[in-house]
Amino acid sequence: MKWNNIVTYLMLLVLMVGCNNPPEKEREPTKVTKYLIEAEELLPIVTDDTLVVLDLQRPEDFQKGHVKNSINIWRSELNNPSFKYDGMIPDRDFLGEKLRSKGVPANAFIVLYDNRGSCEATRLWWVLKHYGYERMAILNGGIQGWMKLDTLTTEIVNRKRSDFELPSYVGTNTSLNMLIGDLSMMVNNNEPFMLDTRSKDEFEGLSLKQGAKWAGRIPESKHIDWMEAVDQETFRFKETSELQKIYNEVINNEQLVVTYCHSGVRSTHTFFVLTELLGRKNVKNYDGSWVEWTHHFQPELVN
Repeated sequence: MKWNNIVTYLMLLVLMVGCNNPPEKEREPTKVTKYLIEAEELLPIVTDDTLVVLDLQRPEDFQKGHVKNSINIWRSELNNPSFKYDGMIPDRDFLGEKLRSKGVPANAFIVLYDNRGSCEATRLWWVLKHYGYERMAILNGGIQGWMKLDTLTTEIVNRKRSDFELPSYVGTNTSLNMLIGDLSMMVNNNEPFMLDTRSKDEFEGLSLKQGAKWAGRIPESKHIDWMEAVDQETFRFKETSELQKIYNEVINNEQLVVTYCHSGVRSTHTFFVLTELLGRKNVKNYDGSWVEWTHHFQPELVN
């Protein structure tokens, strides 16, 4: 291994051991955090037994090509069946059982990636973090970033059922998720800054995706498409200075920010950008997002 790869490997091992411990001091707001890993850092350790790489592509895309040694898990596998609409966060037991069935070992350091600019990766990152799991990072640039360094494989690794467990001493991190009951009361009082991360057509009510009852937006919402944070050539997160220009000029530093999209996937990408790359503290993701909102409220409530 080259010296710089050895240093990277040692740094990652430190994260694997220590990233469940609380930070000794507050994170600097403009620094990239432990939750982001570069393809150059992953390449020399991708087959290490201490790592598990989760591929969040659709199954048909995974079969066409994926990072070596990775495990495929598509979003629909994590739907919570207790709701009458899709996309809600799985409960703790369901998530743990799914990851055990996939062969994710206990205390694994998990690397997450997709082929959509990391919005699928941030979704599972957010779900895991909600249940107290911290030993993970998102591959910056996703599969596109990986392909610049190494070829994809079609080989599927069969893994035995594992003993994976979510942290037993942590229930749920309720600071991450906005529930519809709380949100509806706050919207009526114009309390949160509602950030719609969908496409412009969805925001303006010109497009309606499957699952929602009607087109439109939550009252008083502002719009910043989640893809504004992604470099469209490299699929990497944009540099911090660019992200600051996109969000800091629109969002008040003190006000609670609630991100939402169609079903709480794209909005986790913006949540990740705001909290982990820009260091904002007062941010929540509305998991139910537009699908759930339209199942509970009528169109005339939209501004």
